[in-house]
Amino acid sequence: MVLGLAGVSNAARAYTGEPAPIQPSAFVCEGAEAVAGHKLAAGNGLKVAADPKACFSHMSMYGAARGQVIAVAPSASCTGGRVLEVYEQSNAGPWYSVFEQPICGAGVTVGPKSPWGDWMLTINGVHYMSKGAYFIPVK
Repeated sequence: MVLGLAGVSNAARAYTGEPAPIQPSAFVCEGAEAVAGHKLAAGNGLKVAADPKACFSHMSMYGAARGQVIAVAPSASCTGGRVLEVYEQSNAGPWYSVFEQPICGAGVTVGPKSPWGDWMLTINGVHYMSKGAYFIPVK
């Protein structure tokens, strides 16, 4: 795994008390992690993850053990041919997409921070921040 906040010393992070986000792992399209991703999709009605050709990654926006799962799958309607969703587990237990609709793209990174200090997601150079129930593009 690659840790975020490159260039910021561990001492600076310790001073702020803020955990560094954990950037996404490499996508896996077969094996145990892919099987687990498809099981997650089946049990929670997750659209992109349900695609039999979906690949999976994981990250933690908040630097904690509880993180997010990323699914990417082929899409004829997207420039670049890939669509993705980021899933998070609710406090009640079920998993949900952090986006209202899947986003065209093949990868996601955590950062930068929003003007309010929350971590944003970046896909294809577009920043998305949490607002209400979903992450929305920053204009």
